Amino acid sequence: MNELQKKYKTEIEELVNACHRVAELNYVTSAGGNLSVRVADNLLLITPTKTPKRIIHFDDICMIDLDGNVIYASEGKKPTGEWPFHVRIMRKRSDIKAIAHTHPPILTGFAIANNGMLDKPWLPEPITEVGPILMVPYETPLSEALSEQFDAVINNSNGFLMENHGAVFCSPISIFDAVELLNMTECMATSVLVAHILGNAKTITTEYVKEMDSVIRVRNLKMPGATGKYSSASELYGLK
Repeated sequence: MNELQKKYKTEIEELVNACHRVAELNYVTSAGGNLSVRVADNLLLITPTKTPKRIIHFDDICMIDLDGNVIYASEGKKPTGEWPFHVRIMRKRSDIKAIAHTHPPILTGFAIANNGMLDKPWLPEPITEVGPILMVPYETPLSEALSEQFDAVINNSNGFLMENHGAVFCSPISIFDAVELLNMTECMATSVLVAHILGNAKTITTEYVKEMDSVIRVRNLKMPGATGKYSSASELYGLK
């Protein structure tokens, strides 16, 4: 174990556990998806390429700086090829501590359909903790062009769909929280899909979205989106 591994032992173990959790939930298959954690201003822990999340272990976790330079990788390992969008998000959102990119089946279905249904206020908890689920236009995986597509939306929520690709959830707290936000939203997407099959699906009205502000205050939550971007839930959802 090198000095950086010793220093960030707890955070590395948390990232490994998060990898196992998303695999257990079937939100990633094969070597798909990638997760990262900011442990210092210019240092990220990030998952390796070509390694299934269900078998990732401590020594597999890589470290990179915000320029994408490899600070640490064990022999035979290198960071995920999708590190550019992790770095770009972390650069643009200093409040973000962790990112989980996965391919959950229901959310990915919505990403393929690209119908804008999930950017609406359907359930209380996603309103207060995630925000509207915003679409990131398709670009080739691993490309800088893909990372650039986040620019237009990254400040406006903590949850995103990557068109024809998957989902990205950002947490200002921890990688565990990012995975919980992911799971919460996958459950919401399932409920929205069922509601539309049954018919008469209704969003929460503007009046009640406004009342979510008091919930955010009482629970001492951070408003979704970049720090200071929004002052109310109704503003977050573009409601008047």
